Amino acid sequence: MILPLGYSLQSVLVRKSASLMAIGGIALVVLVLIFLQAMGEGLRRTVATSGTPQNMIVLRKGSDAELGSQVGREDSRIVEALPYVARNEAGEPLFVNEGVLIIARDKKDGGQANLTVRGIMPLSPSVHHGVRLTAGRWLKPGSNEAVVGVALARRLDGLGIGQVMTINKQDWNIVGVFEADGSGLESEIWMDLELYQSVFRRSGVYSSTLFRVMGDPREVKKRIAQMIANDPRLRSIEVLAEDEYYQKQSKLMFDLIMVLTAILTTIMSVGAIVGAMNTMYAAVSHRQREIGCLLALGFTPEAVWISFIVESVALSLIGAVTGCLLSLPFHGMSTGTTNWATFAETAFRFQITPGILATAVVVAVIMGFCGGFFPAFRASRMKVVEALRRG
Repeated sequence: MILPLGYSLQSVLVRKSASLMAIGGIALVVLVLIFLQAMGEGLRRTVATSGTPQNMIVLRKGSDAELGSQVGREDSRIVEALPYVARNEAGEPLFVNEGVLIIARDKKDGGQANLTVRGIMPLSPSVHHGVRLTAGRWLKPGSNEAVVGVALARRLDGLGIGQVMTINKQDWNIVGVFEADGSGLESEIWMDLELYQSVFRRSGVYSSTLFRVMGDPREVKKRIAQMIANDPRLRSIEVLAEDEYYQKQSKLMFDLIMVLTAILTTIMSVGAIVGAMNTMYAAVSHRQREIGCLLALGFTPEAVWISFIVESVALSLIGAVTGCLLSLPFHGMSTGTTNWATFAETAFRFQITPGILATAVVVAVIMGFCGGFFPAFRASRMKVVEALRRG
């Protein structure tokens, strides 16, 4: 015979102060778990969505990022001449060479951030995925003008339209702000490639080459890889799908955040489980006569065990719901951190997904089950006479 569900749920309210402490501990674990997972997911989406499978990026072989890559002019010319490069309506090849470096700038909230500076060509906004101007205008080729990503303009001082920033003893006039569908490109400063190479002494080499492909990207990638393998002049470079490149960039940071999440959640879960266990032990101690009566009425030890487990899980579910509700205001909140793959500041938004909420609830239920297991076992092992006498 199984005890009614209502009995277990009503028992949660018997010891309100102890129950609230257990609920609060579980809610705190859930909140931290959701917060860290939302941060990791937001950063992953921001970086991973910077590319599109329709674009190919050329890097020096063995380079993990544009920052450590060098593509020579001759290599670039050979790649540009490939028959797989798409063209725009004007017949121009959708092909650009770009340079990338990192500079340090002061943040609005104090401290410094490493910012990505990208030297671009006139067609770069057309080749990059989802880039569009939101304010001002694009920079003029050959000028000391620059445009900044909208996420970067929000986080740093001195990057508004009409302002001047000095980098490497060169003044750069901010003339525009652009968006890129929330991707990592919004955390960059763009300037003219030729002047970039002159000011930063990068003449003769590029950090990367980017081009739009015609046809099936997967098939084109295979053909280009075969051409590179057969051409001794191109043995020093490799071609990656742009989305694949940015997914690799996001993986390191995402994995590190998930490891940190696992460590913190495990440590805090132990405390929450101990709190739930103390609450349930106290419930068993104060309800010994009640337990004896239940056993005397014919309820089995298994039914008593299930009843206390349900009570513990109910506490954890209340804590899970509380933690989930407290986490919702973080959804979409803008922040930024250093991308450990590139060492550059990347602005992103917290992303709380249904999967993250479901994971938090499952973790809370597991904590509730673990916290209630031994107290429930103790309750189920009581002898009727002994329980009635002690009660």
